[in-house]
Amino acid sequence: MKRYVVSEPDVLCIDRTDEDECLIIASDGLWDVISNDTACDVARTYLANAHKKNETNESKNETNASLTCSDAAAASVAAMLVKLAYVRGSKDNISVLVIDLKSRLN
Repeated sequence: MKRYVVSEPDVLCIDRTDEDECLIIASDGLWDVISNDTACDVARTYLANAHKKNETNESKNETNASLTCSDAAAASVAAMLVKLAYVRGSKDNISVLVIDLKSRLN
């Protein structure tokens, strides 16, 4: 590795609570151009809409599994964050993983 590349990840350990909504794991290509608050706002908004849609579908007795909807929503959030970082001019590798912590199996 080159001298200016830091080989140690930035790691933060915190206890989870029931209020936690999602987990965003991303490379510095995202964090260089998008703040924590912005990334969380994007994820929170999109996942909340997906949960409402899923609840509506469940009340209509549709057979969509909530886990599948949650996975698709989390993947969409990750893709949106990658695109946002690219549009904001990130010149680094951009990798994003979003985990919906509010998803549930019925």
